[in-house]
Amino acid sequence: MALENHAHVAVAAFAIGIGFGALARWSGFCLRGAVEDVLTKPEAPRARSFALAIAVGAVCVQALVLAGWLDISRAVILPTSLFWGGALIGGALFGVGMVLTGGCGTRMLVLAAGGNLRSVVVFIVFGFVAYATIRGILAPARAVLMSASSVALANQTLPLVVGGAVLVAGFVFVLWRRVPAKHLIAGALIGLLVPAGYLVTAVLGGDEFEPATVESVNVTRGGGDALVYLLTWTGSKINFGIAFVAGILVGALLVVALQRDFKLEGFERPADMLRYAGGAALMGVGGVLALGCTVGNGLTGIASLAPTSFIALPAMVLAAAATMKWRWRKHA
Repeated sequence: MALENHAHVAVAAFAIGIGFGALARWSGFCLRGAVEDVLTKPEAPRARSFALAIAVGAVCVQALVLAGWLDISRAVILPTSLFWGGALIGGALFGVGMVLTGGCGTRMLVLAAGGNLRSVVVFIVFGFVAYATIRGILAPARAVLMSASSVALANQTLPLVVGGAVLVAGFVFVLWRRVPAKHLIAGALIGLLVPAGYLVTAVLGGDEFEPATVESVNVTRGGGDALVYLLTWTGSKINFGIAFVAGILVGALLVVALQRDFKLEGFERPADMLRYAGGAALMGVGGVLALGCTVGNGLTGIASLAPTSFIALPAMVLAAAATMKWRWRKHA
């Protein structure tokens, strides 16, 4: 029996998630790690990996758009108004949160595959708080902030010259110092998953009667949807985000199995659990306000030339760097 349209999208998203999870587990791909590398290592391998992923994703997405093969005008990351307050505040909250927890939502899935029980707790809190901010008890507060700090956009995307400047800066940064090849390979391949995600939702999912939401790699909404789906699966459909989240976990598990590095890890002290849970909550709220997590803004958003992401990503990076330095001074 032929699969329905949403099923095709889910299967393809699951495959993309497997690729992302495997590459991220193998290489240590992570924005929090990238920020830490910039502050502590001259070669900053994870930062160069992330920069390359941004550049590759942007080149491929914009090439597809210019060629007329891809229409992202209805993409979630490209609303008709700029929620600058959410991008700024949400980005900062997310940056603080991912330092307190040791990684973003995507990284938590990758670590959970290796037996890290702290990451399981973080992802559950992150997903449920994100869902509560979108549709639950925190949604009214989000709506108030949105109405107070949004401006209409004349154009949904920034000019191509902005993207060109980002690409040049990214490639110069990547080539400035030599790093282990695995970081560059992983960065380039992860970057290719951004246009792949758009092709799945905008082209494969472009059903006239039941079109899929146009989106690409992002785990903020997908994480919340995945947890709710586990609780209310009867009659529900697996969307791109849910399948992508599941794929990340499976892909990371495959690498864990091949490397045989599964190890159960938990909280050492009750205070640690409070810190991790608090950081997860900050990421859940921040990811929704900023319209995406580190990959949602850093990869999908920048590749789409989304104005929101050009505010949210620097806010995440600066807040993460400041939080790291504060914690280092505190424990010195």
